[in-house]
Amino acid sequence: MNLDGTLERMSSYLENIKYTDTIMSSTDDALGQAVDLVSQAYSLALGGIGAGADEEMREANALEIDQIIQQLMTLGNRQVMDAYIFAGMNVEEQPFQSVQGGVMFTGDLNSRQVRVSNDSLLNFGLNGRDTFGALSSRVQGTVDLDPDLSTDTLLSDLNGALNRGIRKGNIIISDGASTENINLSDCVTVGDVIDKINNNSTLVTAALSADGSGFQLTATGANVTVTEAGTGYAARDLGLYATVAAGAIAGQDIDARLTLNTDISLLASGAGIDLVSGLTITNSLVDDIGPIDLSSAQTLGDLISLLNNSGLGIRAEINADGTGINILNQLSGSEMSIGENGGTTAADLGVRTMNGNTVLSDMNAGQGVATSANGKAGVIRIIARDDTQYDIDLSSATTVQDVIDLINAATGAHITASLASTGNGITLTDTISGANNLRVTTVSDNGYFVAEQLGFVGSSASAASDTLTGADVNKVLPEGVFSNLIALAEALRMGGDQSERDAEISRVANALAGDRDRLSNYHGEVGAIVQTIESRREHMEDNILATETLRSDIRDIDFTEAITRYQNLVTALQGNLMTGGTINTLTLLDYL
Repeated sequence: MNLDGTLERMSSYLENIKYTDTIMSSTDDALGQAVDLVSQAYSLALGGIGAGADEEMREANALEIDQIIQQLMTLGNRQVMDAYIFAGMNVEEQPFQSVQGGVMFTGDLNSRQVRVSNDSLLNFGLNGRDTFGALSSRVQGTVDLDPDLSTDTLLSDLNGALNRGIRKGNIIISDGASTENINLSDCVTVGDVIDKINNNSTLVTAALSADGSGFQLTATGANVTVTEAGTGYAARDLGLYATVAAGAIAGQDIDARLTLNTDISLLASGAGIDLVSGLTITNSLVDDIGPIDLSSAQTLGDLISLLNNSGLGIRAEINADGTGINILNQLSGSEMSIGENGGTTAADLGVRTMNGNTVLSDMNAGQGVATSANGKAGVIRIIARDDTQYDIDLSSATTVQDVIDLINAATGAHITASLASTGNGITLTDTISGANNLRVTTVSDNGYFVAEQLGFVGSSASAASDTLTGADVNKVLPEGVFSNLIALAEALRMGGDQSERDAEISRVANALAGDRDRLSNYHGEVGAIVQTIESRREHMEDNILATETLRSDIRDIDFTEAITRYQNLVTALQGNLMTGGTINTLTLLDYL
């Protein structure tokens, strides 16, 4: 019976291994084809550079790139046994879809798991973000939303004072004369801890601290100490390991993590965030649907749901550390921007794509802002409406806030610079006004296009009003192969100046080389995993064969012969025991 059960489990594990082997072998084949396609696209990019690449050739190359995009989408949507192999855990939903000239990734980002032995789970499968780079990674929340505690906060959602979580157990409260041992092991929420202490202690009363970051204990009489029971950690994890003087003392910050159930009013240390104004989010391939109204959100889960259901091709999620939120662009080939709608919502959430901390070298799709090079300074000229000129040297600037500060310092109170109150961009305001346009240009003798790179180009470089707002030059594009292939097709079809076209094709070709290398690395890793799985499969098949042989030997035994042998062995064992017992009682006198 034991062998039957063992064989049943081993057979189940073997089927799991075979299934995993099939999935990963197909993944290996798909990645190999993807590497070949991206290499082909790279060659087409190089062929589109230079005077020899006429318009007809470039159009033919662009058409081939369009076909490569479709072939890669087919690979990304490959199914094995009715499961999409690049969809993460969401294997029943097609991960890649064509949307208005772009490629939308809607798959899951987690790996699948399968049990391959009694004590072993194997992670397998890839997702479209890792392999094809189908989501942006640049809009990471920059603000720690730092939620306050409430009595409903789960202990499992706390990092604890030692950043080790909450290890529940007993705490000891003593005033020297009496000692109380309070068991907190069955507490689930912060409120449970408060109630347990208040219901079992006469030495202290417990409550939330005034700043909402932890507990507050109030001694009812003389000084008391709070320590651990034995070798536990509950008092320290809860921030209560201390001497409590007469009166109240706040415990340490026990650092609540964000969850979907976190109340909006608890965010930002209880200050909350601006939900009235909402966000301005655009995706260039999606029709403008106006600002996103977040005023109905009660919890962080509500807010994330409103963002994810906005129809803008974005995905909002709580970050891995539980400190903020990320907003990802799911639509390859489309530029996403997150800005304000007259308030501070985007800044409060830390998701504004162009903010004071934005690094200049990251702007303009990674091409940056050339503030200085080759011994020359990047200088912009602001011409006020009364024709007063201000030349601002930006060579020391590394962030958008640096640019704003340098402008304000150089122009005094005449021109003020700030971030746009709606959308994104740098806004200039003429406080004196005049009869002419407010203008921004680059000083022509320094060889730069700094003004244009900061967004002051075309209609954004001049205005017949006291306010001029530059364009948003820090939009977010998914950084993977689909975005680069779409950009390559567009670059190949560019008209105008050959040098500008060649520069753009070269930029995209370099990005495709990185995509090819990433896919090659994953291809190699998957190949190694396939070899490991096949080795495990052979080992399991050998174990099953050995176990079946053993079971067969037992089933085929002659029970009459077995019983006779058993009786003989028992008789022999009894004789050995008797002889051994006799020998053990002998002494030297028995032989004299």
